[in-house]
Amino acid sequence: MRLQLSSFRKVAAAASLVLVAWPSAARAQVVVFDTAHTIWHEAPTRTNMTVYTPGAAIAATPAPWITVRGSWEADIVSGASVATKAGSAYQATNPGVDVVTTASVRDFRQAPSGLVTLRKGDVSYTASYTHGTENDYKSNSLFVAARTDIFQHNTQLELSYARNWDKVCDRIQGVNDRPPRFRALEDSSGCFTGDALARTRRDLAIDGLQATWSQSWTSVFATQLVYTAQILDGFQSNPYRSVILGQGIKAQEYHPSNRTRQALALRANVYIKPLKIAVRLSGRAYRDTWRIWSGTGELEAERYFFEGFRVALRGRYYRQTGALFWSDDYTGGDDPLGPKGQYWTGDRELSPFSSLGLGFRGTYAIAPAKPIWIINAVKASLGADAVQFSYDEYTLGGTPITNARAYIASANLSLSF
Repeated sequence: MRLQLSSFRKVAAAASLVLVAWPSAARAQVVVFDTAHTIWHEAPTRTNMTVYTPGAAIAATPAPWITVRGSWEADIVSGASVATKAGSAYQATNPGVDVVTTASVRDFRQAPSGLVTLRKGDVSYTASYTHGTENDYKSNSLFVAARTDIFQHNTQLELSYARNWDKVCDRIQGVNDRPPRFRALEDSSGCFTGDALARTRRDLAIDGLQATWSQSWTSVFATQLVYTAQILDGFQSNPYRSVILGQGIKAQEYHPSNRTRQALALRANVYIKPLKIAVRLSGRAYRDTWRIWSGTGELEAERYFFEGFRVALRGRYYRQTGALFWSDDYTGGDDPLGPKGQYWTGDRELSPFSSLGLGFRGTYAIAPAKPIWIINAVKASLGADAVQFSYDEYTLGGTPITNARAYIASANLSLSF
């Protein structure tokens, strides 16, 4: 099943990201093994979703000028999701109609990846390829980046580009049908196997560009400015999701095929030596051609208690507007397209909403003077976060969602040889 997990991605990234790391003394390593595990659980009204994300990576630096890395990540999903999004007005006048249902979700996504970094002096070049597969979604992603250090390594500039070639499974619609008559995909059976004549593949191409400027102003103060842009072209709807339109028509969700996104983020780190506390503050502004505007603010304070051990507390606030074509009720009037024109959606992530997240992370790192067996250094961390979502307009069949929360637990282990 194609999953709309962008909220999870945002929260997981916020939970694990260290914006600008201060350099630490460490011997040169040849091989580093990392494993990360995250459990994300969400339980809004009438839905219950759990995602377990295991991952592992191994990187080798056989010579100072080259690093090779292989990694694997997966999403193991279980729970229920909203399959039919309805207007409260239609439900009020047609109480006998099943306008809101839930669909059982069982899915497994995995994405192996390979990366190579080449270095010459203060310049490095990186290229990676990732292949992601699900029952109903396939993705091929190419990433390239160039980075340089200048001004005695106090300034770092990086430019990267990513390209995705994705395939989405969908139902074959009637030859003479228009989008208001399109029917949602029932399940993933027959996707990418050629066994079902009722299945087809939709293309989605994604181009992304990112420019980063990192600056160390003093030994205890650093900033980072990041600009990102992304162009999406192709099928961007959830093929399983239906929306009730005018005249009670139950139609597959229908999104524009083009979308351009832009974001600008500023991050600052300061280390307060007397208190042994590192403070990280960041802000991010976002807009896209679907007329979604959003702002994100993050604050983290990390305290060093003794050598190798530190604890971080963090908070994150996010707020966005709704998409141009967003509505919680597409049933107004006699027009089968409803009040918002030619597009309709049941995606709550395209509605106006806000979220507030709080969490902590504990990290312990040790690099003994002599290797323990063949291990030169060990780093382990545990984290937990809770996120409260507040939806301004999104409802389930006219019932406001008042207890939408997500809980995240993470564990990471790194071994250097």
